[in-house]
Amino acid sequence: MIWILALTTVVMFIPIAISLVVMPFLTRETVSFGISVSEEMYHSPQLRRMRKQYAWISGILYTLLLTACLFTLLQTDEGGQSYALSSYILMMVIGSAAINLAFYLRMKKVKASFPPNTIKSGKIAVDTRFRSHKITISNRWFALHTAIALTSAALALAYYDEFPATLAMKFGSHGEITHSAAKSLQAVLAPNLTQLALIALFMFLNRMIHKSKQQINPDHPELSARQNAVFRLRWSMFNAVACMMIVLLLSFIQLNMRFQLQSGIVMLVSLLFPSLIIIMAFVLSLTTGQGGRLINRTSPGGGTTAVNDDRYWKLGFVYYNPNDPALFVEKRMGIGWTVNFARPTAWMVTAGILIAVLAAIFFGK
Repeated sequence: MIWILALTTVVMFIPIAISLVVMPFLTRETVSFGISVSEEMYHSPQLRRMRKQYAWISGILYTLLLTACLFTLLQTDEGGQSYALSSYILMMVIGSAAINLAFYLRMKKVKASFPPNTIKSGKIAVDTRFRSHKITISNRWFALHTAIALTSAALALAYYDEFPATLAMKFGSHGEITHSAAKSLQAVLAPNLTQLALIALFMFLNRMIHKSKQQINPDHPELSARQNAVFRLRWSMFNAVACMMIVLLLSFIQLNMRFQLQSGIVMLVSLLFPSLIIIMAFVLSLTTGQGGRLINRTSPGGGTTAVNDDRYWKLGFVYYNPNDPALFVEKRMGIGWTVNFARPTAWMVTAGILIAVLAAIFFGK
């Protein structure tokens, strides 16, 4: 069943690689490689060439890494396959960080070379009615996720005696059991504890999407506000759907503990669900863009206004602004949200997310 692992690797990582390659084309027209610019600068020939260069360099790198990973997966044993996947992910992270840093530093020099009349600052737009619109789904939707987790736990407890004495916990690429555990309440209920930890995390992320600071283009405030509202709503809905798929996957894993289903089916389902989540995120990224830029897209604008808050964005992705009361803000690089690390609460939030992730991993063992 090595072909399942190889195929899933392609299905999961090609969308991720493509998203990284085209990210400069998805960002707001007021941001270029982590640096604030005007729309006029964004559409300049020099910045167009930079985006194409970025795409070629990163595309070649990710293609070579994926090719090497697939070759290793098909040629090595179980231990080599785990090493190949972990090495591939690590090299992708390092390569992406290096490319982004290089283009960020280059963009700082390019911006300084533009004439002052191509960019204006100090103009900020705020929509006072923004949060009166439906920008996220309610956290009440997660009651359904919680009900599934609690029902799975109740059934596991009711049929606890029917679980085998040894529980299959992990399968290899050929369908063989590579890790098992003795039956215990902790082992049987581990998927449910993981479900609850992840549901809490996804509920927090949904709240984060709702509470994050407005980012409205002052040259097109009404259009920008509508785009951002739809952008948040779509990602909020994706957040709930992705959480549901993970909850169902964990219930399926618990079901397999009881009935010991065919290993090929278990492996296929275990790889299929994460692949579908990644594909959905990929499609959503390509259709919405950063901050909803691609929603109801119009012709390229010629705005000359930029926020010019680059001093608060360390290396283009870490936001540290003591003068900003906002805790959550949209990312400058990529699509998503981050925190204002100048706020003490931000460090507590980061620690809380880390604890939730570690708890999910711990209970999932």
